[in-house]
Amino acid sequence: MKGISLYFVYPLTMFLLGFFSHMAYVDFFYPNKIQNKAQEHIAYTEENIAQVVETAGEITTCDTSYVVVEYNLEENSQNRNTGRLPEKYLGMTRDKLEEALKDYEMNPTLEDQEKGFLSLNLERFSPAQVVVRKNYRPVKKTEGYYLMVEDGKIIVMEDDQKTVYLTTEIYAEDLSDPLKQELIIGKYIHNIEELYGFLESYTS
Repeated sequence: MKGISLYFVYPLTMFLLGFFSHMAYVDFFYPNKIQNKAQEHIAYTEENIAQVVETAGEITTCDTSYVVVEYNLEENSQNRNTGRLPEKYLGMTRDKLEEALKDYEMNPTLEDQEKGFLSLNLERFSPAQVVVRKNYRPVKKTEGYYLMVEDGKIIVMEDDQKTVYLTTEIYAEDLSDPLKQELIIGKYIHNIEELYGFLESYTS
């Protein structure tokens, strides 16, 4: 038994002596090494905690409701629509969503442009609900029309002089010379009542 005990005790004693000798050597010649290791571990832990906190911040999800308030600046009225959050806005923090909305404000859809889109604001942000306000100033369309000649017939153009509103069967050659001169440059008609009154007077 003594022989067996010495067989285990002697190697263990030598291992412990070697380990503590090495630690004393490191501590004597590299006194800051252990401290630096500890500081690196603390810094790494703090960085991980910061990442966890940031990840745990409020973000949008597929359960976030999306409310768009369309505000008419001319009439001081609003229309409120609630729906699902667009996929392109999923998983965003408030800052990221504001950046995305700024991009949209710079490049609105054609539909919004036609409605007189001016600006976009993020009114409310939470994982449960996002409220966006779109500001519009509708472009007022005049009721005027232009009478012009095309292929020898009178046509009715909208106020932009590009969109054909109506093609008639009234021939320009049947009209008086002064009226023909007006039609060459475009005869302006103020409203729909005046337009139909003119057409009736020259329709046989």
